[in-house]
Amino acid sequence: MSLGSWHESLGRFRSARGAARVWALTPAAGPLLALAALVVGSFYLFAGTYVSTILEDALVFAIAAMGLDLLGGFGGLISLGQAGFLGVGAYGVAIAEAHGFGPWPAVGIALGVVLGVALLTAVVAVRVSGISFVIITLAIGQILWGLSYEWTSLTSGDNGVPVTTNPSIGSLDLTHPEALRAATLVVFLVVMGLLLLVTRSPFGLSLRGLRANERRLQALGYRTAVQRYLGFVVSAFVAGIAGVLYAFANHLMSPTAMDFSQDGFLVIMVVVGGLATIWGPVLGAVLVVLFQQEISIYLSRWETVMGVVFIAAVIFTPDGIAGLVRRGLALLRRVGTSGPPPATTHVEHRVTGSEAAPASPARADDNATPLGSPRPSVPTPEGP
Repeated sequence: MSLGSWHESLGRFRSARGAARVWALTPAAGPLLALAALVVGSFYLFAGTYVSTILEDALVFAIAAMGLDLLGGFGGLISLGQAGFLGVGAYGVAIAEAHGFGPWPAVGIALGVVLGVALLTAVVAVRVSGISFVIITLAIGQILWGLSYEWTSLTSGDNGVPVTTNPSIGSLDLTHPEALRAATLVVFLVVMGLLLLVTRSPFGLSLRGLRANERRLQALGYRTAVQRYLGFVVSAFVAGIAGVLYAFANHLMSPTAMDFSQDGFLVIMVVVGGLATIWGPVLGAVLVVLFQQEISIYLSRWETVMGVVFIAAVIFTPDGIAGLVRRGLALLRRVGTSGPPPATTHVEHRVTGSEAAPASPARADDNATPLGSPRPSVPTPEGP
């Protein structure tokens, strides 16, 4: 390679490296990436196409998955009853409207019922931890599903309960799909922001301590049972909020939204998206909903493909899609801070006076002083 080509390549590399450094080293790199994702997602959400419906459903399930991540990712308590609380919220709206209540009173009734059920079931669930907690939450979810299926005088059984009226906010009627999607996006952003604040609060730090070392937390004076109780209630209440949106988006609530497979899908959303991140389950929700509503059109065995993807994600990326994003940002930072080996430059020797003469090569001398021996002194001529 000629010297000119080398300098041209070096200049291009330094320009690319400088651009990567400006973007990757700024503290706003993460928020800017999130803002870009929000802008692109909002464009497709309000495009009025089939993709808009997919993204709307993904936002609803992402809310429930973020609540599950608070309890499972930060607190280490994986719940298999999250879909049950989503169903309680949706049934609360549908049944309240069927009994003559307006949309907004129905929302209040639904959230109140979700909170009451969560407060009661948490008393039983948080008495244990580990695999026992998983089994108890699974039982709670199946009890709620059984009630929705068998209590036909209230829930109409397998036929479901229709949701006839959507609420309105001033002149904004949520009956229109675009208005409902906008409201869903706003609720999603508010819930996500609140959950991120919770994870950075003392309560969120105590949940991290539960997952890391509960006995040490108890030795420090924390009442860990209370922390588990509050975490369970907050997680269930967030799922109830998702259920309210689910009812208005689908206009029908049936027991299929509460069965065990829905709990499994929510767990997959959290694990594939990334545990203990809050924003990771959003990516997992988009992936799972795409499998359910888009890939299922072309593949009859889409559940098998999704299972293979889930297994591969657990093996090769244990920290989920969020971990891939973080490693990508870390790679950009390394590219931005590292560079090529320094190029050879010409060093100018500034010589005072006349031009320095080149040094003559040393000649072999039989009487040369051996290496390491003291150098003999050279006599200096005496002055006049």
